Amino acid sequence: MMTLLGHIGFIALYCVLCLVMPTLLRGEFTLAYVREHSLFICVCTQDLVACSVINSSECDCVDHPLSTPQQAHGPSTVQYKRLTVWYTSPLNVARLLNNSDVRHLVLVKCDPTEDKLPPLDHFVVRRLERLSVSYPFWRPGQIHDVVLGRDMGAQYHEEARIAVIHTTVLVGKAGLKAYTVKTEVDSKGTMSFPNVFMSPEGLPEMASMFVTFVY
Repeated sequence: MMTLLGHIGFIALYCVLCLVMPTLLRGEFTLAYVREHSLFICVCTQDLVACSVINSSECDCVDHPLSTPQQAHGPSTVQYKRLTVWYTSPLNVARLLNNSDVRHLVLVKCDPTEDKLPPLDHFVVRRLERLSVSYPFWRPGQIHDVVLGRDMGAQYHEEARIAVIHTTVLVGKAGLKAYTVKTEVDSKGTMSFPNVFMSPEGLPEMASMFVTFVY
């Protein structure tokens, strides 16, 4: 009897795993599509061709209202391990990502127009480890890939790090440059860069941190 129950239990477990495993193994691709008057956040079953049509059978998208510019010291609600951003509005991208928390950020400019520099000088991304930027309508096939902190030997597990990204990166550049410094931080999260504002909320207590400037 016990053997029969054990056999039935094994079959039941096998059936559950058959149903669940495809979901567990399926990689999720998180996409933010930022335009002048709209913002869509999509979770897709696989990577998409840059700036292609978003198919509802592959992606689950939610339309988010575009909010007012975030406060300089306020935390962002954007928190992802990996986030791809397609955009036609550099200003709204800077607003969306300022004080965000993203480990791997992919920026793709999805229109061939030459944009003016946004009124924001820079935006800050916390914990950023890798930045990929491309302009497929201007330079097809060219991708700028920056591993932040490599020049200082910063490790990926280093939590106390931020990236200060100049908004010229969003309007189109032939090349990207980055340099990293290690700076002291006081108990309020204030650094030695008076024009750089960062929300310390959610970051561990720290005496110093890596700051990478991308331009």
